[in-house]
Amino acid sequence: MIGMKFKFKFGDFFLLVGTLLVFSLSIVLWIFIMTNDQYFSHINQTSSVAQQSRNRLNNSIYDLYIPTCSYGFKNGQLYRLYDAKKNLPLEFAKELKGIKFKNLNVVSTSRSKYERMLNAPDYIQLTFPDEVSIKLFTKQNTLENGKKFRRVFISNSDNRLYLGNDETTTVYRIDLARANFTKLRSYASHAHSMTPVKLVRLKDYYEVFYTNAERWRVYSYLTNNQTDSYFVSRLLGTTNVTAHSSKKGWITYSLNYYTKLRIPKSGTKKHDLLYTKYEKSKNLAVHERLLDSVDYVHKLGLSEQDLRFFDTNGMAISYTNYIEGLPVFAEQHTPQIKTSFTPESMQVAFNNIDLQIPIPFDGQTRSLPSTDTVLQELTNQGLKRDQIQRIIVGFRMVKDNSHDHLANLIPTYYVKAYNRWQSLSEWQKQDLTALNKDNKEGAQ
Repeated sequence: MIGMKFKFKFGDFFLLVGTLLVFSLSIVLWIFIMTNDQYFSHINQTSSVAQQSRNRLNNSIYDLYIPTCSYGFKNGQLYRLYDAKKNLPLEFAKELKGIKFKNLNVVSTSRSKYERMLNAPDYIQLTFPDEVSIKLFTKQNTLENGKKFRRVFISNSDNRLYLGNDETTTVYRIDLARANFTKLRSYASHAHSMTPVKLVRLKDYYEVFYTNAERWRVYSYLTNNQTDSYFVSRLLGTTNVTAHSSKKGWITYSLNYYTKLRIPKSGTKKHDLLYTKYEKSKNLAVHERLLDSVDYVHKLGLSEQDLRFFDTNGMAISYTNYIEGLPVFAEQHTPQIKTSFTPESMQVAFNNIDLQIPIPFDGQTRSLPSTDTVLQELTNQGLKRDQIQRIIVGFRMVKDNSHDHLANLIPTYYVKAYNRWQSLSEWQKQDLTALNKDNKEGAQ
C-alpha cells in the first residue's frame, strides 16, 4: 500500500509539472506572436476598410493637407504672416488633433458678405492652395456632404471657426469642443515677417496680391536623386519586371500589361518619371480621390518633410515642396508630384530630385514687382483676365553648375490660366491669340 501511494503521488507530481510546462509554453508562444512584426503586418493587411481609411485620413491631414499661408490685420492693413520658428499653419495642424468638431452650418452665400469677412480685422486667415473637402478636414462623415472650402477664419473665440469657399462665396461655421488657439493668436501677433497684401478676385478664387515691389530671398539646397532601381522596386516590386528601351530617350519597366514605370535614360539629364496603373475608374467623392492620391504619394518614397498639397484640376491632384511658405516648381514649371485619374488608368508623374539639406543663406535676393503690375503686363500681352485663375510667387528650381547636387531656388511669379501653370516669362512669350482662339473653339 505504501509503495502504491508513493507511486500515485509521484505520478501526480509529473502531471502537475507537465501541465505547468504546457501552460508556460502557451504564454511564451502567445507573447511571441503578439510581438512579431509579421503578425501586425498581417493585421494591417486584413484590417477593415474603415480603419485603413481613418489611418490614411489622419496621415493626409497632418502630413500633406495643411494650410500653407496665414494672414492677419494690423492697423487696418492685411499682411502675409510668416515666421520660420513659429509656423502658424503647423501650429494649427497640431491643434486640430485635439479638437472635436460638432455642428456645421451655412452662415452666408452672399458675395458682399464674404468680401466683408475677408477684410474683417478680427480674424486670422489660414489658406489652402486649392479647395479641399470638409470631410478631409474634420474627419467626420456627419459634417460633410460634398462641401469644399479653401479658407479658415479664426476669431477670438475657441468655440467656433469659419470655413470659406472662395468659388461659391459660402461661409460655413463649425462649432468646436476642446479647441485652444491662444498660442496661434500669439504667433500671429508676433510674426517675424509681415508683408502687406490685398485680396483680389480672379476667375475662381480670391488671390493674394503683393501691394509693393518686394525683395525675395534666393535659397540653395543640396539635392539627392534616387536610383531607377529604387523606384522600380517600390512601385513594381523585384520579380517579373521587364524593361523596354525606346528611341526617344526613355526606358519603360513593366510588371505586367497593367502596371508600368517610365524612366528617362541616363545621360538625358531628365528627372521626370511616370507611373501608370491601368484600371477602370471608380466613382469617387472628392475626399476619396484626395486620399487615394495620398496613398500613391507615400508609395513613391520621396522626402515628405516639406511636401504639401498644391493644386487640383478636375481629376488631377498636385503636390510640391514648400520653402518659407512658397511652392517650389521643378523642371518644366511642374510641381513635384501630380496624380491623375482617368477613366482607364491612374497615373503618377513625379520628379526624382529630393531637396535634402539647406545651404546657409548668403544674402542673394531677387526683386519682384507688385502683383498689380504683373496682372497689367499679362492683360497687355493679351491674356484675358477672366481666364487668369491664380497669380502667385513661387521658387523656380535651377541647377547650380558649381556642384552636381546643388540647386538654387529663384523667386518667380507663376500664373495659372486655361488650367495650366507657367512662369510669368513663359506667358509673356506665349502666342495668346492662338491660345484664346483654341480655347474659344474648344468651349463651343
